[in-house]
Formats: sequence, structure tokens, C-alpha cells
Amino acid sequence: MSAADKQESEQEAMSAGPSAAPQQAANQAVSPAAGWDRCDAARQRYQDRLATLQGERDRLKQADRRWNLARTATFLAALALLLLGYVNGVGWMQASGWLSLVAFLVAVTLHQQVRDALEEIRRNRSVVRRLLARLERRWDRLPVWKPDDQWLASSGISADVADDLDLFGRGSLFQLVSVAATGPGLRTLARWLGGPAEGRHAEGRAEAVEALAPLRDQREAFYRLARRAADGTAAPDPFVAWASGPSYLATRRWLLVWARASVLLSLFAGVMAIVTLLTALPLGWPIVGGLLALVVTVNLLITMLQLGPIHDIFAVAISGRGDVAGYAALFTTAHSLPDAPPRLQDIKLQLVGPAGGVHALNRLDKTARQASLRHSGILFIPYLALQLLGLWDVHVLGRLERWQQEYGDQVDAWFVALGSLEALVSLAALRDEYPNWGRATWIASDENAQLTSTQLGHPLLPDDARVPNDVAIGPSGTVLLVTGSNMSGKSTMLRSVGLNVMLAAAGGPVCAQALRLPDVDLSTSIRVRDSVREGVSFYMAELHRLRGVVEHARQLRDHDDRRVLYLLDEILQGTNSRERQIAVARVLGHLVETGAIGAISTHDLDLAEDPLLQQVAQTVHFRETIHRGPDGRDAMTFDYRMRQGVTPTTNALRLLEIVGLGSEQPAAAEDDPQQGS
Repeated sequence: MSAADKQESEQEAMSAGPSAAPQQAANQAVSPAAGWDRCDAARQRYQDRLATLQGERDRLKQADRRWNLARTATFLAALALLLLGYVNGVGWMQASGWLSLVAFLVAVTLHQQVRDALEEIRRNRSVVRRLLARLERRWDRLPVWKPDDQWLASSGISADVADDLDLFGRGSLFQLVSVAATGPGLRTLARWLGGPAEGRHAEGRAEAVEALAPLRDQREAFYRLARRAADGTAAPDPFVAWASGPSYLATRRWLLVWARASVLLSLFAGVMAIVTLLTALPLGWPIVGGLLALVVTVNLLITMLQLGPIHDIFAVAISGRGDVAGYAALFTTAHSLPDAPPRLQDIKLQLVGPAGGVHALNRLDKTARQASLRHSGILFIPYLALQLLGLWDVHVLGRLERWQQEYGDQVDAWFVALGSLEALVSLAALRDEYPNWGRATWIASDENAQLTSTQLGHPLLPDDARVPNDVAIGPSGTVLLVTGSNMSGKSTMLRSVGLNVMLAAAGGPVCAQALRLPDVDLSTSIRVRDSVREGVSFYMAELHRLRGVVEHARQLRDHDDRRVLYLLDEILQGTNSRERQIAVARVLGHLVETGAIGAISTHDLDLAEDPLLQQVAQTVHFRETIHRGPDGRDAMTFDYRMRQGVTPTTNALRLLEIVGLGSEQPAAAEDDPQQGS
């Protein structure tokens, strides 16, 4: 069994295991979904596709075994017949031996075609398994891509928001959406999801996503080629930096001059050798020998002292032929793009237009073939002769830098277009898989702007665990106060809002029947951690986070284009109840003053009675139901439905009793089993 086959078998064994749901799913009860937000058709389509590929793989595996036997048999027959034929002088054995050798070479060629087909099926299955794993929320079967905080800051993405809303990492929105493989695609999709939610950008992306969603075969082919290009040894980032950078030979013109001179001297030595052979000139051979010795000695010294940096340039610019050809093939897929909307038209022009990347990379591929001579076992001896007699690598570098001068200022735009295309086809997969998920509607960011949604759900939860709710946040001057007991679904609702805003910002479908929103910047305080090393308590860490939220809102106060959408979960728990009420009211007062819109969750019922909050809050709640189970013990269930008003229930003490940590005294009135029923 090959390594690839072994890896496939292990992955299939993993796929038989239970689905790994995100952390929030631990707090969700499985409830029947209404059906509109499910992906059953896409899941079945991927399963059927895998079954078809499995049948093709089994057939090719049988052919692979047959060709293995044929290769072995023809090789052994050729070896035996040739040996016996020439030892015994039997002519028919010699002829049969040579025919068997020809048959062996034919078998090798045809067998390689079968192996290539098997490798293509392996790639196809890998792509389809990844698509299916996303729908089944099998996070352990998906690649994890998590940028560092420095890259996030340079890209305008808040690391706090990304952490609070599970944007990156295992069980994240990025894992659900991304089918990207190359660096440009991964980074572009991350910027779209984590950046500002602006309708002027999101609408254009959404139009392109809608156009790409029906093109299933073309998208699957793109995913395969992107994976193949990403698996190569040449990353596009160093290549882009080289293309826009300085020329190596510009400050070393003498290298190119001597390379050309050495070719002329070697040719002259060759002509002199021919003339000497024909005319027997007495000084012919000394001249030939002297010239060749001079050229070889100088070129050998240059090779040892100067060609290290040149080979480093080859490694960055062209690496191997397959890398250039791989990206050229990936660019070529843009031929199948629709001519509309404008965003796709621009990408198509950059990649396959008259002056696009495909034409240029095909030209570069010719230079890559010349540079790859030194890596060829068969052609290494000719390469060595060309290098010693004419500095072959310097001539190749000259061609490479002429390409650099002609196309260097365009290369970055090609890979920006590639990144956009890869991000769009990732979002298009989600649109195709969830055809009933809504498309965001963007409204003006005026004083009356608010986020309103119908049947908004958490996109990371499995389809059969998702409970959607109608959610409205805003307008300015108001706050959505979400009350409820522990584990009732408050945090999940806040994350549902934030994740769907991210999907809308990227131009993807949203997990809702409808979503209307203004241009916003997300700002959150959900997961706050203290730091013993930095001497920061939990309360102080929360204050720093809230100060950042308020300052962000103040920065955008004078901007008409967008406002802050804040999501605050159980804030300022690190102090006593009375001071907490005052502090929370002051924080919300600052946010209301800036014109920001947002939601805050709490299980502190006294907070809902604060006079300021009563003036500005639109209050909703989640509740639980406590009932006695068949074993006579209390059990608690949640329906995760959002209702108007302040929650009438609490459950902290009842949870203590359920887990065996309660007192033997009768439960307090607030924990009466009938509450919440």
C-alpha cells in the first residue's frame, strides 16, 4: 500500500467516527430544524460523488495490479531470453528478448497512465471529502489556518473579535467557509471575513458568488488545481517580491559580458580544432588547448564563487517547472468564468486577458525548462559542458531578468486577482450548499439604521442543532439587552449575530432567511482572559477590552459610512453586583452617546432594572424548563427560543443540585421546578 493510499484509508476510518461539533454545540439541545437552513441535497450529492470515485478507484486499482504483473513478467522474460539467447547464440531467443523488452517499456508507459489517473482520483476524493466534512461540521478532518496577531493587525482585523467569534482555528467560521489552498486565497478570504462590513464591497462580491455557485464542475476543478499549486515548492509571495525587486545582473554586467565572450571563445576554439584537423596547423592545438583551458578555468571559478546567489534566484523565481506550470494552469481556469458581473470580468482580464498572467507564465515556463537542466539526470552532463564552456546559468538568468523587466510590475495584480477568485469560489460553495440561506441587504448608516434579521441561526452548529431566532439590534440610542439563565443560549445568539455579519461582509450567504444591516465595524467583549504574567486581573482585563470598544465607537462617531456594532457578553463580572450595575450603565452610556448599536447579555436580573438601561434597552430573554426525569431526579432543558421581556427564571442553584453539589435544604423559591415551564 502506498503512502497516499494509507493516508486515504486513515481518513476514511476517521470519517466513520462521530461528528465533532463546535464548543457552542455542547450547550445546544438537538431540535428538529425547520428545513430551510439545511444542506441535505448538497450532502447527498457529495456522498454520491465519493461513491462514484470509489468505484473508479477500485477499477483502476485492479488495472494497477494487472500492469504490475505485466511489467514484472515482461521484464523477467526479456532478461531471461536475452541472457540465454546471447549465451547460447540462439537467434529467436534474442529477437524474443528484444520484443519482450519493448513490451516492458510499453507496459511501463501504460502503467504510468493508470497511476496518474489514480493520483487524480485521490485529489478529487480529497476535495470532495473536504467539502463534505464542512457540511457535517467534522472539524478534525479540515485543515486549520490561523494567522498570528501581527498579520491580523497589519490586515485591519481585530484579534479580540476574531477570538470572540471563532473566526479562525478549529471549529471556526474560516474552516466552514474556506476551500482555499494558496496563500493569496487564504489571506484574501480572511480579510473579507474579518474586515469592516461595507455594502459597497460586499454587494460586488455577493454578485460574483451568485454567478459562481451553479458552476460546480468548474469550481471542483479549481479546488484541485489550487491544492496542486499549493503543494508545490514555490510560494507566490517570494516570487512576487522578486518580480518587483531589483535586477541581479544590473550591478554585475561583467558576468553577462564574460558569459557571452566565453561562448565566442569556445566556438572559436571549436573552429580552430576543425581547421587543425583539416590542415595540420603547427600552432592549432596549443591555441585550442589554451583557449579551452582559459574558458573552463574562469567559468569554474565563477561557478564556485558567483552562482550560489543565481541559483537562489532560480529557487525563488521558478523553483521547478511544475510550479510555474501549476500556477499557469490555475490561472487558465479563469477562461470558464462568466463575463459578468464586473468583479469576475476584472479577475478574468487579469489572469487570462491579452496581457494577463497566463501568457506571461507560459513564457516563464520556457525559461524554467532551461534552468531545470542541472536537475536532470539524463541532461546533467550536457548542462555541465554548457556551464563550463559558456556559463549557461548566467544566460538563463539574463532571460529571466528580461521577463522580470517586462512583467514585474504586473505580477502582484495577478496574485491579488487569484486570491480574490479563490475566496469567491470558497464562498460560492457555501452558497450552492445552502441555497435557502439569505443574502444580506445593505441599508444607509443613518441615525435610524438597525440590524434586523428573520430566523437568524448560528452557522457553525450542525443543521439539526441550530435554533434560529428573529433578532433586531438598534437603532442608535438603544441597546438590545439579552437576559437569561446559564446555558440558555445568550452567548450563542451574540455569536450568531457576529458570524453572520462576517459572512455578509465577505459577500457570502448568511444563516438567516433575511438580514438587513448598515455598514458596521464589529467590536466585542465575549472571551476575556486575565494574565498573571502581566499582572492583569480579570476585571482589569475586561476594562481594557471595554475601553477599546468605546474608543473604537468614538473613532467612527464622525464617520457617515459605518458605525460600531458591539456585542458584549456578561461583562464586568469581576466586581460586586451593585458596582457592576453602575459600571455597565456607564459603559453603555458612552456607547449610546457615540451612536453605536449593539447587544449585551446578562443573567443578572438586577442589571435589567437599572434606570438608564430601562430607558434605552429593548429587553429579550431565553429560558429553561425544569422537569422531573424518569429516575426521579430533576432535569433541565432549553428550547433556545428568544422571547420578549426580562427572563422570569434563574437556574444557578438548581444546576448545583443537578450535578450533586446542592444542599439538603428545600430549594429556594426562585428555583421552583415549575418556573420556566
